[in-house]
Amino acid sequence: MDGSSASGGFTGTGSGGSPGTGGSTATGGSTATGGSTATGGSTATGGSTATGAAGATSSGGSKGAGGSSSSGVGGTTGNGGTTGNGGTTGAGGKSTGAGGATSGYAGSKGTGASTGASGATGAGGAGTSGFCPAGAIFCADFEEASGAPLNSPVGTATFQDPNESGATFGGGVMDLDAGDSPFDGKQSLRISPSSGVSVRTLVVAVPATFWVRLYIKSDMAIGQQNHNSFFGAGTDPVYSMGNYVELSEQYGCVLLNKSGMLYPTGTTCGANSALSANSWHCMTAEFDGTTGNVHVFSGSTQIINAAGWAPATEAFNSFSFGYFAYNPNGASVWYDDVVISASPLSCP
Repeated sequence: MDGSSASGGFTGTGSGGSPGTGGSTATGGSTATGGSTATGGSTATGGSTATGAAGATSSGGSKGAGGSSSSGVGGTTGNGGTTGNGGTTGAGGKSTGAGGATSGYAGSKGTGASTGASGATGAGGAGTSGFCPAGAIFCADFEEASGAPLNSPVGTATFQDPNESGATFGGGVMDLDAGDSPFDGKQSLRISPSSGVSVRTLVVAVPATFWVRLYIKSDMAIGQQNHNSFFGAGTDPVYSMGNYVELSEQYGCVLLNKSGMLYPTGTTCGANSALSANSWHCMTAEFDGTTGNVHVFSGSTQIINAAGWAPATEAFNSFSFGYFAYNPNGASVWYDDVVISASPLSCP
């Protein structure tokens, strides 16, 4: 937000300024107390310029007296100023002229232009806030100082690790990580490799139909021969108690797995081939428990199109993401900028 509209900062476009005769270039550009440039193009004395650091120098153009361009609320940019190359500097607002011929109207300012309120800087958003759309159920950029996401910026997630007694978030199995090139910001979520079967996940409450967008990276290709899973929709926060439709790897492919039922079937990969290791991948997915539709994209490419898949007809209430290590292979997995919404999502 450039803060170009100030309360009270009105820019007049008065008709008093006549075009310079032929736009002749004055050698060296005379400096006048009204910010006039070139012979013939006079600036009316009615427009006052904003005082302070409001007036930014435009490339080659002088700012009309009376409109200040500031980085915050209050400075308005006059429309009638002459453009030249190097120009005069009026009191408060910088204009450039010095010998440049005027272009367009010499543009005298009407008497209504008042000084804007000293150009306060507009409120800016957080560095990664743009990833979270309006109305989202959950958004996490993992920029917290510690702990699982808690309304940062939207929604909460619960740590689940039912296979490893005493495991905690931040205790070495799942941590905020600032050292392995996060996709965005300063940190990402890291799931450490396990030596035994483990289900290290964060769980978010969801409606029966929802969309998710996330960025995922692994130090092994996502698409190993043995069955492991990354995220999915279920009917209970604890995976062993719920009917989970998981986005999994098996046979060197990326596929859906619901209690051993696979989509697509077979052991040959197509668009659902493995995703490269050590690279961030934007993935989106729709889980519609009312129709059984599950659609998964990697970037703009649809890799799974399970329309009306009966095993996915469930009263979903939970979304889990992390790493379901059913066949531990020593992989580390990272997530960043996770979004869950009741409205469709897509990768940028």
